[in-house]
Order: sequence, then structure tokens, then C-alpha cells
Amino acid sequence: MCNNKEYITLMIKELFYKTHELSHLLINMEVYDAILRRRSIRKFQQKPVSLDVLEKLVNAARLAPSAANLQPLEFYVVNTKHLCAEVFETLSWAGYIKPKWNPDINERPMGYIVIIVNNPKNPWFERDASFAALSICLTAESEDIGSCILCKIDKERLKKNLGIPDDVIVDSVVALGYKAEQPVVEDLVDSVEYWRDDKEVLHVPKRKIKDVMHLNKY
Repeated sequence: MCNNKEYITLMIKELFYKTHELSHLLINMEVYDAILRRRSIRKFQQKPVSLDVLEKLVNAARLAPSAANLQPLEFYVVNTKHLCAEVFETLSWAGYIKPKWNPDINERPMGYIVIIVNNPKNPWFERDASFAALSICLTAESEDIGSCILCKIDKERLKKNLGIPDDVIVDSVVALGYKAEQPVVEDLVDSVEYWRDDKEVLHVPKRKIKDVMHLNKY
């Protein structure tokens, strides 16, 4: 039989383990929920994104997986009105929407993170950049901030506008801002192309899980 001191110690340990398990469960639920909620956002409220949040997004990208831990990525954060306008002019939006569509002046992103590569000889930098971009987007989602990864960029113009050296590679741009739309996921039937309905709601086709999951055989 244990004395009171031993009993209290055991109870504290049990409470610690239960609290630890609960915290992991809550974190796992938050991550999965963020994955389910996240859609590419192309219409943004004109509300500033704080520097604290932008630094948090960069920190998430910094800690993303890196092949051979070579860490070839750096992150150019843009949050001033003037530079945001300069970045916007180099981007192409929503290629499936016809006629050509761009966010209007009252829907544009309020910040950007440009993913750049300081070692172009690294053979895996594109994979690293993808990991980093997704880390940014999921962390943004946890802050109720919308995001959109853009790869169709006038990269030479962007580098000139932002003063990025010629020997540095621009991989992609993540546009950021508080959401002014909520896209809807649809089951993919005939086409992968997303579309806007007559109420300007964006519909995004995704393959069903039964069409992509193979359990123990193909």
C-alpha cells in the first residue's frame, strides 16, 4: 500500500500522461481539420495580416522537411501596399476560369511569401519548396487566413521588382489574406476544371477516396 506522498505522485503522473495524450489528440484533430478546410483562396478581405502571423508562417516553412537537410530555401515576405501591388502584377490567376479572371482591386492579397532558392544546384529544391508551401498554407488556415500557391509567375519581372539577385531562383509565391470567399469541394465526374457559379461561388472537383486508395493490392 502506498503512502499519501506516493499516491499523490502517481496521480500527478497519471494526470500528466492523460493531459499529454489529450493534447496530441487535439493537435491531430486541428491539423486534419485544417487540411479538410483548406482550399485555394483568390478573393481576400482588405484586412492586414500581422507581421507576427507572417513570421509564424515562415517559421512553419523553415521547419518543413528538407531533402538531405540541405535547406536551400529562403522566404521573401511582402506586406506593404506598394510591394504587394508590384507582386500582383507578375502573377496569373485561376487559369480554368474563362474569360481571363483576376481578383479586383478590392479582393487582392494582403501579403505574399515568395519562396526562393539560394542553391540552384540542389536537385531536390522543388520538393522542398512544395513541403514549405504546404506548411505555410496549413499554418495560415489555422489562423483563419486564406492562401493560394502560385507558380505561373513572370519571375524575371518579380525578381526585378523585389530586388532579388539574378543567381537566386524564384520557385513560387504564396498569396495570403483573410478570406472573402469559401470554395466548395465537389466529387470529380468529367473534368478537373474548377468553376464559378452564378453567385460567384468557386466549385473545386476532387477525386473520391475510393478512386485513389488501394488497400493491399492495386
